[in-house]
Amino acid sequence: MADDAVRDETLRLMGAYQTLIAQKKWDAWIDLWAEDGVLEFPYAPKGRKARYAGKAEIKAYMSGTAGKVAIDEIADLRVIPAQDPRIAVVEVSVKGRAPNTGARYDQSYVTVFETQDGKLKRYREYWNPLISIDAQGGDRIAWESSFGSPEAKT
Repeated sequence: MADDAVRDETLRLMGAYQTLIAQKKWDAWIDLWAEDGVLEFPYAPKGRKARYAGKAEIKAYMSGTAGKVAIDEIADLRVIPAQDPRIAVVEVSVKGRAPNTGARYDQSYVTVFETQDGKLKRYREYWNPLISIDAQGGDRIAWESSFGSPEAKT
C-alpha cells in the first residue's frame, strides 16, 4: 500500500478511536486494536500500571475509567502526521470536570498512535496525572484505588 493510503488509514483509525471512546462504545472501540496491541502511559505515577497489552487487558482498563471525568470542551486540537505513515501524533487540551467531586479537569495530552495492517498497534498517552488526582479530590491513595489498575506485583 502506498504511503499516502497508509497515512489516510492511520488518520481514519485515529478519528474512529476518538469518536468511539467519547461515545463509550467499548466493543467497537476495541475492534480497532490489533490482538497484541499495547496501551502505554509513560508518566503513570509510581505504583500505577504504565503498560496494558492485548485487547482484553486494554478494554478492561479503559472501560473502567468511564465516568471518572466529563469533557465539556476540546480547547485545542492538533493532529500531526509523522514521516512514517503508520504514526500520527495528537496534541489536545480539554476542559472538563470530575463528576464525583465537581472539580475542574483541565488537561493537556500528547498521544502517539501507531498502526499496523489497519489496526491500532501501539498507543502512548503523555499527560499529567497530578491534574487527575487533584480533580478526584487530591487524595492520591483514593485516586489509586479508584482509577486505573495497580502496578502488577511480581
